[in-house]
Amino acid sequence: MQKTIIYHTLSRRILFLLDGSSYEELKKEMHRLSTKKEPLWTKSFINITLMSLFIFLVFYILLTALPLFITEKLGTSADKAGWLLTVFLIFAIIVRPVAGGWISRFSQKKILIYSTTAFFVACLFYFFVHSFAVLLVVRAIHGIIFGIITTVKGAVSAELIPMTRRAEGLSYYSMAMGLAMVLGPVIGLQFASASSYNAMFVICAVLSVFNVLLAMIITIPGDNADKHVAKEKFSFSNIVDPRTVPYAAMTFISAIAYSSISAFLSLYAKELDLVTAASYFFIVYAVCMLLCRPFVGKAADQYGPKYIIFSCLAIFAIGLFVLQMTTAGWMLIVAGAIMGIGYGSITPIYQTEVMSSVPPERVGVASSVFFNSMDLGMAVGAAVMGIIAGASGYSIMYLTACIIIVVAFFLYMYVSKKGRRYQQ
Repeated sequence: MQKTIIYHTLSRRILFLLDGSSYEELKKEMHRLSTKKEPLWTKSFINITLMSLFIFLVFYILLTALPLFITEKLGTSADKAGWLLTVFLIFAIIVRPVAGGWISRFSQKKILIYSTTAFFVACLFYFFVHSFAVLLVVRAIHGIIFGIITTVKGAVSAELIPMTRRAEGLSYYSMAMGLAMVLGPVIGLQFASASSYNAMFVICAVLSVFNVLLAMIITIPGDNADKHVAKEKFSFSNIVDPRTVPYAAMTFISAIAYSSISAFLSLYAKELDLVTAASYFFIVYAVCMLLCRPFVGKAADQYGPKYIIFSCLAIFAIGLFVLQMTTAGWMLIVAGAIMGIGYGSITPIYQTEVMSSVPPERVGVASSVFFNSMDLGMAVGAAVMGIIAGASGYSIMYLTACIIIVVAFFLYMYVSKKGRRYQQ
């Protein structure tokens, strides 16, 4: 009998089925494959997870400490700190579609090695920064490399996780970013409080060297040398699916508000003489986020995402309101806990909504839309919030962020009525 070959594009596993197989036989075989426990914690999966940890450690260390660096070492006004994140993310967003095309045409391992090496070199550039203008150039270069490396490592992780354990594998993989969110700001603030910025850059460079070594020993299934794939004609639909726009807009708006925390909390804490408490802010934020996410996901499946999003937006707004009223360390920590529950829990629900709005064959585009809308919101927000902070102070800035989330709350009432999930 003639054999039919079914390829799975992600796992690259090949299943051979006989044309004469009955429907029941086929169903039994597919059930066997779906329930089979394939190994998850392979050496390569551990390596790509560690790489993700180190990349985001560098990201969060610099994100937290550079605003203090420009005020202490470069003599730059604090209101310009937002541009450090804005420039970084804008260039990362621009390069991602290009990097996606490279992945389909060239060896993923080669791209991984080249991008991790470039990431290391970019970390060395910080030693030679003596002006704010030069720092912006370095951030732009670093953002380009970050966009490439995060795109390729995401594709590699998909290759390394068995289809039968995809949800489990991605949950473990994403926890590396959560851990970096805890450790990165703490490390950055410790170096910043001691004004040991060169030592901090050394740490970032060392972490980047580890990434290069990890990239060299990773084995990617089916990753042959350069692939001869015809270059597709540019189409806007390959970047943005219109069905994702309502939920992507919510992601964008919420990220604008969160940028006030990621870009300016260290400066706000310094102004209040609460730098030590700021370290605990990030720890408490991340712990609450990691503890709540599993329960929030189950609740969204059981009761629907609408009620969870409404609840999380309200909690996030309360956290921002507490933050703008902060006068003591305990208030800063309480605000961190509240926002860890609110914003920390809402982002995976947004992601689910974005990806559920399109058919299965468009999930890749939807995923790109989600991450780019979040990064773009952070980039725009950092610039806008910096202007508000410079004109009116940090307290007014956080009050503005609170108002933005209140607006988002009512906007979602409209989106939840008009937006529709894709029905198979």
